[in-house]
Amino acid sequence: MRRRTFLTSSGALATAGLAGCSAVDLENGDSGNEAGSTEGSVDDDPVLTVGTYSSFVDAPSDSPGEWIKDEFEDRHDVELEWEFPEQELNYYAERHNEGLDVEAELYVGVRPQNLVRVDERVDGDLFTTTNESVLSNAGDIGDEYYFDPYDRVVPVFRSHCGIVYDGRNVTEPETFEDLLDDQYEGQIALSNPYDSTTGLLFFLWTVDMFGEDDYLDYWADLVDNDVRILNAWNDVYDQFENEEVPVVVSYTNDRVYASRFDNDLDKHQVATLHDQGYANMAGMARFADGTDDELAHQFMDFILEPEVQAVIAERNVTGPVNEETDLPDAYAEYAIQPEETVFFGYDELEGNLTGWLDEWEREVVGSS
Repeated sequence: MRRRTFLTSSGALATAGLAGCSAVDLENGDSGNEAGSTEGSVDDDPVLTVGTYSSFVDAPSDSPGEWIKDEFEDRHDVELEWEFPEQELNYYAERHNEGLDVEAELYVGVRPQNLVRVDERVDGDLFTTTNESVLSNAGDIGDEYYFDPYDRVVPVFRSHCGIVYDGRNVTEPETFEDLLDDQYEGQIALSNPYDSTTGLLFFLWTVDMFGEDDYLDYWADLVDNDVRILNAWNDVYDQFENEEVPVVVSYTNDRVYASRFDNDLDKHQVATLHDQGYANMAGMARFADGTDDELAHQFMDFILEPEVQAVIAERNVTGPVNEETDLPDAYAEYAIQPEETVFFGYDELEGNLTGWLDEWEREVVGSS
């Protein structure tokens, strides 16, 4: 069965390589920094604790988190504390299930796959609904960027998964079947769908392309062509940067990122297989244990402002969801917009995602 939802895209879709990866597995649990949201700071300013994934704040290249903290604090006389536990959303899910306090007010970087897996594993509600009538900028969000049927997640940014290849050494792959060609034998690296966003997006893209009955056959052919399946996107991209492999699964706006650092754009080429790209959607949601709805709403509305959306787009190399946002000039020159966007929504992932991944692990990992 083919399960496909198409998004009507406007503007350039992009994501950060370094700032766009987040784990989807919810098996582990640990914390990075743990800061309370109700304690006053030294200056007795109110404190807002916001959870996110680490590279949104401290990617080795650039991240929007530090700018967001400084700007929000200046505008609202608030101390913003980022909390980015190593296990990301799993940390909060485990605390919730153990009856422990979730001290963050909200989380930035919730994706459809995260939400489905959280809902499968938590007792009760980890997140609560947000009435967008209290957000002055919510009316400018494109309808196509919503993915939560229960109105808990407000969109923040969006992107496309695609193929990045070294145009100096290999020809452009135009289809999934092209990746099975002899010239790409042992020359492709991608990340494990269990461990990274890009790996999961590519995996879901194959499910859409080949259907539930045949996607494992395609993966078997990839393995036969000696594809490299690594733990994380960073491992994959390091191999590309170090010229160990010329083809990797990454994001369609790689050239925006590469141009910022004066990288060789002949090397950083982007392919959209079948003229498609799989959508990477991310949003923010308030935790059900939150105690300061007003402050959380102020932060959410701030994140949706066109100026802030533009900064997130530039530093995170992602596309905005507020349609009033003016993107940096580099997007017009270097962003790659697939002609067709492929995307599984919440309803399609619910009841299917875990089974698909378990099948993949048995057939691909178990046989290697």
